[in-house]
Amino acid sequence: MSTNATDDTSDAGTDESARRYAELNIGDEEFVIYDRENHQAWIQSTLSLDVGQLR
Repeated sequence: MSTNATDDTSDAGTDESARRYAELNIGDEEFVIYDRENHQAWIQSTLSLDVGQLR
């Protein structure tokens, strides 16, 4: 895991889900998606997709 982890919150939209959930890039193409209100709820993956791509 990289020590240069970044939480890009500048892309957060105005709807509730965009404010509640965030992506943390932990380096080497690894991502953690987490719930800002429940810090025990998170998923780690090597793949990240924009929610708009799934619709």
